[in-house]
Amino acid sequence: MSNSNPSSESTDDHPELTDVPEMRYQNAYIWFIFVSSLDIMLTWVILRKGGVEVNPVAAEVIDSWGLPGAIGFKFALMLFVIISCEIVGRSRDALARKLIMLGIAISSFPVVWSLSLLLLNWLRPVV
Repeated sequence: MSNSNPSSESTDDHPELTDVPEMRYQNAYIWFIFVSSLDIMLTWVILRKGGVEVNPVAAEVIDSWGLPGAIGFKFALMLFVIISCEIVGRSRDALARKLIMLGIAISSFPVVWSLSLLLLNWLRPVV
């Protein structure tokens, strides 16, 4: 009769199916998700005020599926970036760090632009 006590075996040698390693760039992912979510929210505010989506792919998604489609599309893109960084980070840590930082920077541009548009619209005198 063998001892099948899981605590007596090393989990490093035989990981369980449900074992998940800690994510590598958790703090960066939080910022990435934050700015990407702001992009969705600000885009929707601008659309509700009569603006247009300038990204043709996102515009098609919004035209076809509305806000739920836009959210699903954005979160699918975020998931793709995070999984890619996790995979790349296993063998090339510096490259993966640069990728997630690039993702944050790219996702920040529409947020800054949208906030600028909303601020200019708010400051514009009504005639």
